[in-house]
This record gives sequence, structure tokens and C-alpha cells, in this order.
Amino acid sequence: MADPAHPLLDLTRMEVLRRVRLRPSGSAEGHFSGPHKSHYRGAAVEFADYREYVDGDDIRLVDWKVFARSDRYVVRLYEAERNLFTYLLLDASASMGFAGAAAPSESKLVFGSRLAAALAYLAVREGDEVGLTLAGDRLRDFHSPRASWPHLRVLLDALGEARAAGGTDLGCCLGELFARASRRGVLVVLSDFLEHGPDFWKAIDLFRVSRFDVLFFHVVHPEELDLPRLPSARFLDSEGDGQFLAEPEVVRELYRERFARFLVEVEAAARARGCDWYLARTDADPYAFLQRCFLAREAVR
Repeated sequence: MADPAHPLLDLTRMEVLRRVRLRPSGSAEGHFSGPHKSHYRGAAVEFADYREYVDGDDIRLVDWKVFARSDRYVVRLYEAERNLFTYLLLDASASMGFAGAAAPSESKLVFGSRLAAALAYLAVREGDEVGLTLAGDRLRDFHSPRASWPHLRVLLDALGEARAAGGTDLGCCLGELFARASRRGVLVVLSDFLEHGPDFWKAIDLFRVSRFDVLFFHVVHPEELDLPRLPSARFLDSEGDGQFLAEPEVVRELYRERFARFLVEVEAAARARGCDWYLARTDADPYAFLQRCFLAREAVR
């Protein structure tokens, strides 16, 4: 295994995700053997490969001869099992650069990148293929799904070099990603979803009709949830020229109500389409947050 150490990936803290597996809710589709049941069926169940044993695997698949030689638990994989394709789409528009005003902290883009890095690591660890798309007003960067540690390094470097800039057209970017997606699998969208018009939902519908499993990580900064305590503030449109002066205390309740309504609107539209939606606060521990998300996902399954 190549060393995946990277500023966006804390392998020590990743230990809380040791037993987490990104499992599809439906059939997997891929080229090589992997831990996910495929819709491909046939008489052949020939041995294909090994992978590390994790809790929940059928103990009957453990290769005890390998254990006797190496003191490692591995399970046998057969041709009836195929790998999972995971497509990560990270919003890298200007609004994702927000890092707070009263108490600047990590930006939404950096937090989203940490989540994407962790998810990519989990996919490669399972022998699955993972790709990455950086999105703004157009698709800026696209990396086809691959299943290797060197490929993970390419994705981590792309995330580390990402910069928040420009406008947002997630619908257009998702449409282009759909056209490039060679196999169905899991689509993970990491965004603040400030732009989620009809074209966006039409693109999501394309993925769902094609039986993609879709997860939304709605990235927000704490100061977006509740305005900071300041005597006055200049409010700027991060992706335009609009701005105005206001006293946060005067507009606080109205703002809080409208932002809460915005979150409910996105969540409701996502869940109505059978997508998973998670609120990702930038002040949360990214690894503990992902653990909670996948525990909740498994509970529903």
C-alpha cells in the first residue's frame, strides 16, 4: 500500500471509521472483484482475489491457510462479487470559500475536501473505484474512477489544490458528470447548495432513474446558521456584486428563519428523491461526523 498521508487526511483520527464501509443501497456495478454484491449473476463463482476481513463479513469466507502463514485475516472474493463505483462531486464555487467573519475558521471548501478525502480513502481501502469532480459554474476538474493507492494520491492532491472561485451551476456540472459516468454506483455531492434550481434537480433525477445511490453532504459554516454578535456588518454576495449594511441583531430572527427554511427545502427535495441528506457543519470533527452518518445509514438499511 502506498503511503496516503496528506494534510487533508488524518489517518489516526480515521480510526473511528475502521469498520465503516460505503455500501450501495442497490446493486453494484464495476469491472473488478470487490466486496459488494453485483446484479451480474451466473453459474461461475470462481475465486478472484483477496481483501482484508472486516467485522460483518461471513466467517466462512476467511482463508485460514493465509491466516496460518501470515497471521492476517483475509476473505476470498469471487467473480459474483464486483466493486463499487463512487463519484465524488465537490462544489468549489466562491461561496464555498466562506470561513466566517467574526471568528474565521476552516472554510466550507476545506471541510468538504476533508470529507471527500476520507470517503475516497474508504473506497480505495475496500478495493472500490472512486472518482472526483470539482464543480463551479462549469466542470473544472474530472478524475475518472480508479481503485489504487496512487490514484488516491492524485485525488488528494487535486483536493489540496482546489480553490473556491467563480459562480455555481451544479446542474450543468452534474449533467456533464452523468454523461461521463461509465457505470452506475454511488454519487456523493458536497456543497452548500446555495444554487439548487430546477436544472440541478433534473440532473439528480437522471442519476436516480439510472439507479445511482445519491448522498448529499450539505456543508455550512456556524455563522451561516446563526449570525455573529456584531454591532454592524456588511453582507456580501460571494458570487456577485450585491452588498448591504445591516445590524445583525435587527435581521437575526428573519435570517435564521429563512436559512432554516432553506435547509428544510433542500433536505425535503433530496429525501423525496430517495437521496440521503446530511448537514455537515464545518466546526464538527469530520471523521466522527462521517461515522454518525454511516451509522444512521446502516440503521435505515
